[in-house]
Amino acid sequence: MALRVIEYRQLVQILALFMIVQFGGLLLSTAVFDNTTYQQAQASQAISSPASAVFYIAYIIFFSILLLLILKFYKGIFRLVEGLVIFIASFEVFLIIGLYLNSGISLQVLGSAIPVALIVAVVLAISLVIAKNKWPNLKNTAAIVASIGVGVILGVGFSFEVAFIFMIILAVYDFIAVFITKHMITLANAVSEKNLAFMVDVKEVEAISKANFSKKELKAYDMEMRKAKISNPAFKNAVAKGMIPVSASVALGTGDLAMPLMVAVSAFKVYLSFTFSLFITFGAIIGLALTMLILKRFKRALPAIPPLLFGIAIGILLYYAYIAL
Repeated sequence: MALRVIEYRQLVQILALFMIVQFGGLLLSTAVFDNTTYQQAQASQAISSPASAVFYIAYIIFFSILLLLILKFYKGIFRLVEGLVIFIASFEVFLIIGLYLNSGISLQVLGSAIPVALIVAVVLAISLVIAKNKWPNLKNTAAIVASIGVGVILGVGFSFEVAFIFMIILAVYDFIAVFITKHMITLANAVSEKNLAFMVDVKEVEAISKANFSKKELKAYDMEMRKAKISNPAFKNAVAKGMIPVSASVALGTGDLAMPLMVAVSAFKVYLSFTFSLFITFGAIIGLALTMLILKRFKRALPAIPPLLFGIAIGILLYYAYIAL
């Protein structure tokens, strides 16, 4: 799900983060599929039945309900869930890189040979979790690494058909979760408030005229300012001129980052070529750009998966038109 956006430069920044995940994930998957035959690529597909997509959607719904219950009764567990997600996803990223670079090096531990890449991946994954908790500004970095890990893992394990069907069902769910039940907005607000690495965001402060606020909003604002005792000269100067500094932000969930990558990685196994994957990736970029422009116009929370899916569908059609020439 994408949150509202104010400035065009924020659009560019969020698009840049999205592209880092997509192209970074495709680059990582080249290590996974290095010297892979068609038979080996097909064998890597642990999930090739379209019906499996329904199971994973049910899992996501269950996980969303679980997070809502945690939010209501046990808010402190959110940090634990974040740590587990970052560790597992980033471990896979570091392990893939490590095995590609040092596939033949092992250490003898208690009589067993353990790949150095495995040890390094565990250490780096734990370090990333600790670093994110110590330096909150690393949230976007942790979210990007985790999104790459999830996208590549699912892309390798899913057949292209399952990945695409999964994203179609997810687009419907995303629409319902944002516009009808609105529980995705509740989760997004909680994640943003706690600065959890379940989304990437770009925040800025914009001065808005007091004329745009109701009397009730202005009264609440004045009460908060008296409590906060703001002493920043620039802040006071803006208020003196009848302006109110307001946080303007755009955020994109890690699912919105990982799902297009999943489809792009799974597409490699169709023709053993990343050309198909690149068409899908550029289609996803078009879909996200469309989402950002809609956000700029309406300034409200929107589901990002449907327009991403629309862009991916365009990319797929263009690819088949390209190979038909």
